[in-house]
Amino acid sequence: MIDPGHGGDADGTAGPAGTLEKTVTLQVSRRLKALVEARLGLRVVLTRDDDRTLDQDARAAIGNNNRADLFVSIHANAAVRPTVRGAEVYYLSVDRASLESRRAIQQPDALPQLGGGTRAIELILWETAQLRHLEQSAAFAGLVESALRGKVEMSPRPVQQAPFRVLVGANMPAVLVEIGYLSNPDEEKALTSAAHQDKVALAVFEAIAAFRGRLEKPAQ
Repeated sequence: MIDPGHGGDADGTAGPAGTLEKTVTLQVSRRLKALVEARLGLRVVLTRDDDRTLDQDARAAIGNNNRADLFVSIHANAAVRPTVRGAEVYYLSVDRASLESRRAIQQPDALPQLGGGTRAIELILWETAQLRHLEQSAAFAGLVESALRGKVEMSPRPVQQAPFRVLVGANMPAVLVEIGYLSNPDEEKALTSAAHQDKVALAVFEAIAAFRGRLEKPAQ
């Protein structure tokens, strides 16, 4: 399951030249889908394949309903300082104490900025499907970071945990990939180029292939 971030009424962040996050994420997601289907022969579903509005919970639900084995959400970041740059990979962080007490609490306030970014993050403190997949999600996040590092610039904190709402309900290993900072003029230009989008898509594809190989490797 590949999730192009934002869409429809939700433009996401916008670069200095007007590039919209929702446009870039769909372009990269389509390239990634084509690679996985052509080279691995796997069925790939996009949460959206056009410019439609789709809420965060619906994205995970689409993955669950399609019995997806992997969930990859594609985003582009933004920061107050235009010099901030680099790709980042996230997997879910949770408040285990709250999960154990099974309190259903939603805190809509944004957390402090992560990696210089300005994305609002909703903290969901209830028991989630993703909890059982955190170890594999962390492993996959590491593979994505390693593959991206060979092709694009990474931020100083390339792998992080955060309570992103889109990952909470995913009943499979899941990561969110910030493919670069649209607020950085140089990265905005790169992210709109076919060549750079191909690099990003190829890196995530390589991570998916490596993760699949790891899962299929016979136990020693």
